[in-house]
Amino acid sequence: MNLIQKRMPSRSTLFICVLYIIHFSALMGIYLGYIQWFLSKTWAILFLIFLVLWDGLPKKSIKISWPIPAVFFIGFMAEWLGVKFGFLFGDYSYGANLGMKLDDVPIIMGINWVILSLASRGIIQRFFKVPVMKILVSSVLMVSLDILIESLAPQLDYWSFDTMVAPLSNYIGWLIYSILIQSLLELVQFKGHFKISLHILIIQLLFFGSLYFLF
Repeated sequence: MNLIQKRMPSRSTLFICVLYIIHFSALMGIYLGYIQWFLSKTWAILFLIFLVLWDGLPKKSIKISWPIPAVFFIGFMAEWLGVKFGFLFGDYSYGANLGMKLDDVPIIMGINWVILSLASRGIIQRFFKVPVMKILVSSVLMVSLDILIESLAPQLDYWSFDTMVAPLSNYIGWLIYSILIQSLLELVQFKGHFKISLHILIIQLLFFGSLYFLF
């Protein structure tokens, strides 16, 4: 029995494979012309990514896990302040492909902040041990992922800025909020799952990178 268990792939490996299959299928569907159908499921895919990320966390005690709803709240409020008042990010609004909204802000955006924050930390904590470096490099990685998606967002009907192009303040705002969130995660010594975090980053790069050739 032990020999069979050792040969079987881990649950995290299976979940990672599922994420690759889903994203590859979505890409194929989009390239075949079923763009709106697949893009309208973005919120569901993001929620699935969150569940996979959550399942891989080494500790799930209340002491370790309470920052997750805190990150959700910080991220959602950041988006709400941006949409309602143009605070830090600039003047922008959300489209129809990110699911249910609460006061014009998709609820899944709070989850997206959690995904980016935990995945960035899960990767960076493997290479840096000094707290300040972990916070700063993780924050820069989060901003870099935003840059990757930003120019595609209007065409995907995710969000769009009144100025058509995201202003510099958007990236400054992302950096400020990212540092705040990463500081919180560092404060509680949050431990991410390196393998899952790395593959989530790779999937994001491959998926949105591929869409650049379509749009």
